[in-house]
Amino acid sequence: MVSPSKRSANKVFKKMGKVIYKEDKPGRAQCANCKGVLHAVPKRKGSELAKLSKTEKRPQRPFGGVLCGNCTRRLVKMETRIKHGLITLSQADFLLLKFARVKK
Repeated sequence: MVSPSKRSANKVFKKMGKVIYKEDKPGRAQCANCKGVLHAVPKRKGSELAKLSKTEKRPQRPFGGVLCGNCTRRLVKMETRIKHGLITLSQADFLLLKFARVKK
């Protein structure tokens, strides 16, 4: 009998009637804003990811492991422009506002 944790895995039938259970591989980490691929974030299962140190799980920069470099760059520019009064909150990119650290 197969173990309960393998029941949802894909069955692969081999010669001589042997059945192998293969688990799906985890997908790449995605940017929370544009759904692009996050670089420098490992592609591992949750149990394997928990064994890594904090610095191996995500890059050490603002919004590392959450936003891609392009979205982070756009967010920092937007925050700076709002802070210095060049644009208002209504003119800002509403998709990035949930990540903004600007006083409303």
